[in-house]
Amino acid sequence: MSSTENLLQEHLIVRRLGSIAKKCSDGLYTNKNIPIEDIQIISVVIEEFVDAFHHGKEENAYFPITKEKNSFSEDIRKFLIEHELGRRIAKMLRRELDLLIDHKRYDKYEGLKWNNKNKEPVARFLKSYAVFGSDHTGKEDVFFKTIQEKDSLSEEEDIQLVKHYELCRNQVGGKARIEEMIRLVGYLEDREWMK
Repeated sequence: MSSTENLLQEHLIVRRLGSIAKKCSDGLYTNKNIPIEDIQIISVVIEEFVDAFHHGKEENAYFPITKEKNSFSEDIRKFLIEHELGRRIAKMLRRELDLLIDHKRYDKYEGLKWNNKNKEPVARFLKSYAVFGSDHTGKEDVFFKTIQEKDSLSEEEDIQLVKHYELCRNQVGGKARIEEMIRLVGYLEDREWMK
């Protein structure tokens, strides 16, 4: 698989996660019973898979190589700004989730509990991340397809990028950790509150 196709495939996972975040947000707003632990999983996958791994590959490898080709530098600048926006939304989600857990009531039989007023900020940031993920990956998909259509990457550059992706994967826990993140997306899609 080419370096560009690799990123496009990961966008499918990011959009799946965005759909999960949106459904979770909608459920929280309608008082659906969603385990806090599931929202913690969403947050971890955003932080580890989307930000550290996927955006890390783009920022540390793909964008530096494509930046000076075909006047792509302005597009890349915008993508980097959007990555920062995504990080800020993820941090605000994590902050609200941590605050919620700090003020939780724990029932040894039912787990973490929360009340309606605690749900709103978590629901808001889940929805914000879902919108961000859909919008951002859509724009990057167009950019990546342009790279492919213009044949902007040489075969040698593509090979270098794929090798660099291996290093990125190792920095976030290796192949097993990435596979676990993808399995967690599937796990969340199968949860009762997603139906």
